Amino acid sequence: MEIKNSQRKEIIRKLLLRLELWFAPLLLIVPIIVSVVFLLEWYTKGFTSGSSAYDGELLLSMLILIGNIFFDIPFIRSIRTLKGKQ
Repeated sequence: MEIKNSQRKEIIRKLLLRLELWFAPLLLIVPIIVSVVFLLEWYTKGFTSGSSAYDGELLLSMLILIGNIFFDIPFIRSIRTLKGKQ
């Protein structure tokens, strides 16, 4: 009974790791694309025309990009180390 439970847990752990590996590129690419869109919006409508009304787009762009760097990249590294252990 215990062996079956441990085998099930190991299978579930492997499936979750595989799911995280497939989800990781999406986790990195989508925030970068959104950040670039906000940055281009700020540049084309705010910076080139001299309007300060679009400074919020610059702030959002930087927050998303910095958040992506600080939180998602260590997450990806930890997934890779887990993959290496198995």
